[in-house]
Amino acid sequence: MKPFRIGDVLLAGNIILAPMAGVTDLPFRLLCKEQGADLMTTEMISAKGIYYHSKKTNDLLRIEKEEHPVAVQLFGSDPYIMSEITKRIDSLDFDMVDLNMGCPVPKIVNNGEGSALMKNIPLAAEIAEAVVESTN
Repeated sequence: MKPFRIGDVLLAGNIILAPMAGVTDLPFRLLCKEQGADLMTTEMISAKGIYYHSKKTNDLLRIEKEEHPVAVQLFGSDPYIMSEITKRIDSLDFDMVDLNMGCPVPKIVNNGEGSALMKNIPLAAEIAEAVVESTN
């Protein structure tokens, strides 16, 4: 496989573990890495859950050094909270941040998050800009 880059992250190949709620937890990611996956991605994580210090949500942020490169996937609809959480998790050693703008689950969409952001492009752009400005 040919290596390629996403930003400044060099991937050995193109096998990327998609974020899946309730599936891509730490043990599963480690198994996938062991089997040759080139990029790990966390489960979809609520920025509000982190912001309000939910222990369950914070547990989803745990990564191990052997997972790298590893991305964290965040979802939310508040640019300020998304920005603040990106600053907060910047020290956790993730290689990249993935913004969820595709989840169709009603409880996510009804909060204006996930795929609902595709109906509000200005807000989606504002969130992306806020996150980019908040991380290295």
